Amino acid sequence: MSEIDVQNELDHLRRQLAMTVALKFHLMPTAVPAFPDVPSVDVYADQITLAQVGGDFYDYFRIDADHIGLLVADIFDGGDAAALYMIALKLYLAGELTMGFDAAKLIGDVNNRLCHANEDDLCLSAWYGVYEISTGVITAVNAGHEPPLLLRDGQVSLCPNEVSSYLLAVMEGIPYESYEIRLEPGDRLLLYTDGVTAAKDSAGAHFTEEMIRRVLATTGGMDSEEAVGTLQDALFAHVGEEPLRDDATFLCLSRKGDPVA
Repeated sequence: MSEIDVQNELDHLRRQLAMTVALKFHLMPTAVPAFPDVPSVDVYADQITLAQVGGDFYDYFRIDADHIGLLVADIFDGGDAAALYMIALKLYLAGELTMGFDAAKLIGDVNNRLCHANEDDLCLSAWYGVYEISTGVITAVNAGHEPPLLLRDGQVSLCPNEVSSYLLAVMEGIPYESYEIRLEPGDRLLLYTDGVTAAKDSAGAHFTEEMIRRVLATTGGMDSEEAVGTLQDALFAHVGEEPLRDDATFLCLSRKGDPVA
């Protein structure tokens, strides 16, 4: 193969990669407000991307008139294959939604499909929840992901029923367990990826979960977009001139009140 042929092939691969990355970001929602027909729900997410191809992914989507799906995921050491794997995750998840609202079964089925398609030996953490608009109840599955934080009456805590299950794409047939989070009007739920707590300042100190809690506690009067922006500002203030070590993603869900009858 000549030098010109090699260069042409490299250019072709770069174009394909750019298209894949663009598709990944196109699949992550950006509209504000996320659900204008549901004023009782305020959802916003944003991602600080370390490199052109990152392993973080988030999604939120309407399932039916009374249910919203929420997803945050992180592929470990995915490299160039991460974007393709995240697209596969979204497609598999969408395909399983027709089977009902059993979050544990859904994630188990998605895990089996990811294992079949895992030629690059990737694995990922994920948190998936189904929010019921009429009740404020989230049925969630945590597949090896950072547990969400709950802001209620100015106090931040872990969800009392938190259950953590196995990572996805490691082994077929793994049973996943769901749990419930009941959001009261005024409550806020925060999800994030491990790139947030991996961030370090010049002295090597991490942006810890305790720091996230302290910042989150100050966001009670903000909407979800403002809350995420405040958390990102605090993260950048902590690291200063130091580069981030991984993608950093925040997803915030606020229950603003009861749904309009």
